[in-house]
Amino acid sequence: MQGRLAAGYDDSWQEELVFVVCLLALSVSLDTLGIGMAYAMSGICIPKRIRLFIALLNGVLTAVALFAGSTCLAGLPEPCFRLIGGGILILLGAKTCIRVLQNKGEVQYDKDNSRSIDIKEGSALGSALALDSVSAALSLVGQGTIIWLFPVCTAFLCGAFLWIGGQRIYHVRRLNGISGILLILLGLFRVLPVFF
Repeated sequence: MQGRLAAGYDDSWQEELVFVVCLLALSVSLDTLGIGMAYAMSGICIPKRIRLFIALLNGVLTAVALFAGSTCLAGLPEPCFRLIGGGILILLGAKTCIRVLQNKGEVQYDKDNSRSIDIKEGSALGSALALDSVSAALSLVGQGTIIWLFPVCTAFLCGAFLWIGGQRIYHVRRLNGISGILLILLGLFRVLPVFF
């Protein structure tokens, strides 16, 4: 009986963590949608192979950060993981909200003015887009093997949002604001159990 209850609890916890991982990936990837739209409206093309490269770069950098964080922070007690992870998410969310309120323009990565992003420019753009994902990955350290779903989700969403943004069919400034709020809430969700 106790074994079944424990198994049920583990399954519930795993399902909750999968939801958090997917929601976190969505939150840090919404900026990519804005980038895709900004470039499309400026008449700058991001070719399919470059979109794929940027998505893979995002996933790889996120996975490396996850591995490095897991290695460096191994042995820390769970409350420390929660405080560090929650703090990262709250700061990341606050940064996103401030960026939306300031309404800053996107950095121009089409350095040669060719109206098309090449592999070198794609590397710079992909690295910049991966920064939020890398930071968020560190917040997941210590949560078990399911967190390795996160780099896969961020890579997929990065590629998908670059394509969707290129269709110029959405206005995403408000969505970016919502993503900042979600990140703050996810951070609080991790931090509060340490104190209560």
